[in-house]
Amino acid sequence: MTLATSEASRTRATGASLRLAILLFVADPQWLVPSTVAPIVFGLVSFELFRGEGPYFLTYAILGAGMMSMWGQTLYGSGWATGQDRNLGTLEPTIQAPTPYLYVVLGRIIWNVVAGLFGGLVVYLVVVLAAGGPPQLPNPLLFVVLFVFVMVTLASVGVVFAAAFVYSRYAGFIQNVGEFAFYIGTGCMFPVVLLPFWTNPIALLFPPTWALDALRYVSIPGYAGFGWGWGWDLAGAVAVTGVYAAIAGTVFTRVERHVLETGDLSDY
Repeated sequence: MTLATSEASRTRATGASLRLAILLFVADPQWLVPSTVAPIVFGLVSFELFRGEGPYFLTYAILGAGMMSMWGQTLYGSGWATGQDRNLGTLEPTIQAPTPYLYVVLGRIIWNVVAGLFGGLVVYLVVVLAAGGPPQLPNPLLFVVLFVFVMVTLASVGVVFAAAFVYSRYAGFIQNVGEFAFYIGTGCMFPVVLLPFWTNPIALLFPPTWALDALRYVSIPGYAGFGWGWGWDLAGAVAVTGVYAAIAGTVFTRVERHVLETGDLSDY
């Protein structure tokens, strides 16, 4: 009975957090600019610059702009998942609640994933309309599955950011500085293998790098990424995503224990 009650409490907390995230977005949809409007502009510019550069240039343009939309939403939205509680003064009371704070953040992360997928879909439709037809995809179903999985890997990074930002009073600064660095460093804009070799090990520390490489393997015939194929890319993405989830869970558990012992987060 206690276990069932606990699970119900966590489900309610996640659902309530998701509902509140949707209402806040509708009330102040400022994220439409970085997550949808800006990627559409970049996608159309890329399309015009590389028009006629081969049968798969349209896929490159859509992937680059679509990943910008999803990553922007994940970075800002997930990074702000704890920052808004700090600014509104609700961080300590929420962490002191019976339900683990991780489930409150999870509801916000789910909305960021949905909003990111919506932004990516809008970018896709606009670029396809400009091109006069959809891109050539050898396996559309696998492409869609991996596209959604990329969002999961992005969300895992967002959860870690949300946990880390509890310890930082400079979350906004980190977001602004890190946005374009991550666009490039994880392969959102173009394949990581085009960067200097010494950057590749750093890029592989982030789950989206693996997932994006796998996505390009299945959508662009002849694509030569890291060289080990999309299967190992997928395995690496799952493994690194698991590590990120474990890190986030550990950090949130430590923060909750600290708040329960001291009653506040004034020393962070």
